[in-house]
Amino acid sequence: MKKILLTTFVSFSLLTLHAQEKAIAKIHYIFKHVNDTTQKDKHIRDEVATYLGKQASYYTSYSSTRMQEQTSKILSTPDFDGNLVISRSTSGIKESYLLEPSKSKMVEVKRVASDEFLLETTYPKQDWDIEDETKVIGGYTCQKATTTFAGRHYTAWFTTDIPFSFGPWKLHGLPGLILAVKDDKSEVEFEYSGFDKLTDDVQVKIGTPANAILSKKDEVEKLEQAFKANPSAYMQTRSSRRSTGAGVFVSISGASSSAPAMDASKIKSMTIKNDDDYKPSSVINNPLELKPY
Repeated sequence: MKKILLTTFVSFSLLTLHAQEKAIAKIHYIFKHVNDTTQKDKHIRDEVATYLGKQASYYTSYSSTRMQEQTSKILSTPDFDGNLVISRSTSGIKESYLLEPSKSKMVEVKRVASDEFLLETTYPKQDWDIEDETKVIGGYTCQKATTTFAGRHYTAWFTTDIPFSFGPWKLHGLPGLILAVKDDKSEVEFEYSGFDKLTDDVQVKIGTPANAILSKKDEVEKLEQAFKANPSAYMQTRSSRRSTGAGVFVSISGASSSAPAMDASKIKSMTIKNDDDYKPSSVINNPLELKPY
């Protein structure tokens, strides 16, 4: 396999988005996506979180944090024999989004294996119709709103009790935090799973990951294809890509994990398997975005 070299182009508009901001709170959702319409019961599921600031938000998977918590708990048991078995009930999404509405900017953070890349992308904007209907979610009174975005018609429930105009994924712009949202075919859903205020002793910064590389979409797609075709060869080229100086490293902390530290030296072997009731289809005939926005 030929070496994979990454050529990056840095735009001023992308760089100006990377100012740090302390996260004030975070909201958790259970994300469900029917990716294969021929097997609707074998949909993708993930726990995701949106970190909330006054000017920006950062949406990302929370599965890796949960896995670290599970691993630390297993390692701390007195009878741990070195053979680590992790049960998985989610599939960590590969994309995170840094959103800054005041500048009409959004950056996508794309993961390929353990590498992260920054992609400038179209700013998402929704035209919401706010209705009078209300219901209580998680103890908060929520109001109904609807919109059509990226080829799907969504119904969202937001609360003005939590004054952030953010939500899950690319959905935002309502006069309160979106607690739940679903499309009209029940193929995409973000179910409320909890809201946490972050205390002063928890320093979480909203921004892009420190080692993420500014890149272009077509370059990252080539890297994804290379990884799928030959994972071991891809991993062998990682040091080459880092040492060439190709790419720009952004020294800004992302929404960091609060998972406890663990002693990996105790691990002799590791097996990750799906729970018996979680067997998502590998077929994608129903993408999250049905058309460009």
